[in-house]
Amino acid sequence: MTVSARIDEAAAAFKAELDAHPECRADLKAEAVLAGTPYPHAVFYLGRFPDIAQGEGKPAPPPPPKSPEQRLLDWLSGAAWSLKMLNPITPVRGLGKGTGTLPSSFGIRLNAELGFTPDGTRPLAEIVREGLPDPETSGILPEIRDDIEATKALTPSWVKLTLPDMQGPFNIAHMILGDEAFLAPLTEPDEWKAFMQLVTEFFIATHRTLTRWIGPERLHSHPQHYHRIAECSVNMVSTDFYLDHILEYDRRIAEYYTNVAIHPCSGPHVFRATLANLPNIICTEAGRMINAMAAGSIKVDEALAAIGTRPIMLSVGEELPAGKEEAVLCRLFDLGAHNPRVSFDGFTGLGWKKGDEPVMREFHRRMNDYYVHAQERRIS
Repeated sequence: MTVSARIDEAAAAFKAELDAHPECRADLKAEAVLAGTPYPHAVFYLGRFPDIAQGEGKPAPPPPPKSPEQRLLDWLSGAAWSLKMLNPITPVRGLGKGTGTLPSSFGIRLNAELGFTPDGTRPLAEIVREGLPDPETSGILPEIRDDIEATKALTPSWVKLTLPDMQGPFNIAHMILGDEAFLAPLTEPDEWKAFMQLVTEFFIATHRTLTRWIGPERLHSHPQHYHRIAECSVNMVSTDFYLDHILEYDRRIAEYYTNVAIHPCSGPHVFRATLANLPNIICTEAGRMINAMAAGSIKVDEALAAIGTRPIMLSVGEELPAGKEEAVLCRLFDLGAHNPRVSFDGFTGLGWKKGDEPVMREFHRRMNDYYVHAQERRIS
């Protein structure tokens, strides 16, 4: 059987799963929540941390090079895998190689053994001297174009494409410069401004390029994927540092987008600073994180109070303490039952191990039922 025939077969099998499981359709739920329309199913990811004792979490060997057609087949063949754990599925193919997608255009190597994470840094002055990378041919953008063209040529139109993880200006700066990103605004302000203007210009030019390559028929344009600014590294600086040295570049992108989703990485001061100072926000995030949060995390109650009556979607993700998983989720579902713009998207149980997967599936099913009943109580 040819690769093309296998792609047809895999697409048909995936479509059958999509049609059979509206309770797991992340794309349909996201569209409803953004519009303020209740979706009849919770549709949330439930996971756990790697079980080190069972050999999970070790760096994987880099995959062998594959053709665009084989990469497409691999995605289609695994696109419904998450149903095993009752987790969300979507007919939307992501592109790129995670957080390092845009930094690769600035000469940052992606470490295949560590999931293509950015590896190494470059001096600010060197980047400024080189100027704007080509938004079509630099880094891994040619590979992304190959994946777009293969998807459009070999799959039906219901298979959508969304942009890669473009991060945000300061995240990109941190991945390129390393610790220099925290010092340069203070020690080399003119060079810093030139560098950040370069990053911002490249960000927007690449967004335009990718949008054109994908085309309107295939573009999945939900802001959480298409118009997103990630602010993870902003959690490592103060509000004043953000306002003085980062905000103007975020604002330029938010104005270009006309509607923007913010990933504050749970930081309370990042949530508040972006919400108060950026235009066109229609989606942001909140949720209590217990592990490894540099600036703490903003609670859902606090986020809802800060948003008030504005029509802003709130995406919720939390870590669930061992033994309190059900109490935490029930409280959140009750809290969100009166606000159709609250989306419960991802939860990680801190106490679960590999052997607990049957327990997790049953818990997931029970919490889906609780969510439906909470919605019914709201309506009645």
